[in-house]
Amino acid sequence: MCFSNCKNISNGERSVIEELHSTWNLKTEQITGDIFTGYENVYEQLNYTKEDYDNDPENVTNNVFNVYRSVNLVPIIYYTESGIIKAIRDFATTKYNTIQSNVLGLGNNSGQTINRFLFPNMMSAEPKGRGSNSLKDRFFNDDKLRRAIRICFEFRDGNNLVYPTAIRRALELVTGENVTNFKAQNAKAIVEHLCPVLWGNIYDYSAGYGGRLLGITSSNMRYNYIGIDPNTETIKYLNYLNNCIEEAVGIKGEIIQSVSEEYQPNDIDLAFSSPPYFNLEKYSDEKTQCMVRYRTLNEWFSGYAEPTIKNIYKGLNKDGIFATNIADYKTYGQKEPVEVVQTWISNAERIGFKHVKTIKMMLNTRPGVGNNKTEGREKFEGVYVFQK
Repeated sequence: MCFSNCKNISNGERSVIEELHSTWNLKTEQITGDIFTGYENVYEQLNYTKEDYDNDPENVTNNVFNVYRSVNLVPIIYYTESGIIKAIRDFATTKYNTIQSNVLGLGNNSGQTINRFLFPNMMSAEPKGRGSNSLKDRFFNDDKLRRAIRICFEFRDGNNLVYPTAIRRALELVTGENVTNFKAQNAKAIVEHLCPVLWGNIYDYSAGYGGRLLGITSSNMRYNYIGIDPNTETIKYLNYLNNCIEEAVGIKGEIIQSVSEEYQPNDIDLAFSSPPYFNLEKYSDEKTQCMVRYRTLNEWFSGYAEPTIKNIYKGLNKDGIFATNIADYKTYGQKEPVEVVQTWISNAERIGFKHVKTIKMMLNTRPGVGNNKTEGREKFEGVYVFQK
């Protein structure tokens, strides 16, 4: 089923949803509903218990491995167009954490499955120094898939130990970093906290893989969302998501293909995004990508960050707010962190902003990995908030 608003985005005679199904290598017989994994026809072959595994770990691991290779779909949630519309409506009514004492708790991952499916190019983005290490890469690596299967049996309890969702989570524990998406629930909470204005104008100066688009446009505040991004493929999927959101909740943002160091927004109540961390992640080889345009950290600050902040300063309303989620980081094999936070703050203050507060956004982390840990398995990144 194709809704009228969604079918506006097409690739020749093929709709975007058909293109997405083709990109993910979905076959017609694997589409068993509007929201599905593609493994429904083989679930019975995956009903192994921990006891089965303990009695014969090698044989059970091989059997589960062979089931996954017989289907050979990346273990995520897939959608028809009807399923996307339903999922967006469900997301819009899902409860979410609010910011308390400048802390945003972990909350849930609602909305992540939609964007994971809608932006397959996220699977080709590369963390610096590692090459491509996406969920897709890990799944199609036989050794890593076998490791994920063993993790499920050895560290999980209950039923459906090696169903697709469990395998996906286990693959995320195998071999280090991968590119992630900004949580839509976090975007909604942050924007509602910083801009409690009905129909406020929100400028997302690095729209990325749609997390902020989904979170902001599904808010009851009926925000006017303006998002820009230079990535051609990402823009295509942002437009499609945007049209589906309009069909689902009656709100449609504005998507613009541009670079934030050149684009001049106007009449903005809140500018909020999570911009590229210089060269931490490679999204594409297009010449518009900031890590392609600016080869050193100093060039990145002078060519990308400073012009972006100046454009935001000029485009904000008198009482407008500028907020950015950014963090110091280490790339693979690097001992000392790349420090970007303090320079970003200093540049903003030199341009005319005042740093008024920092929101601690709590993040999940892999077991055994610590970065600004508070307790258990938590870490945080800052959302730095400025006023003129």
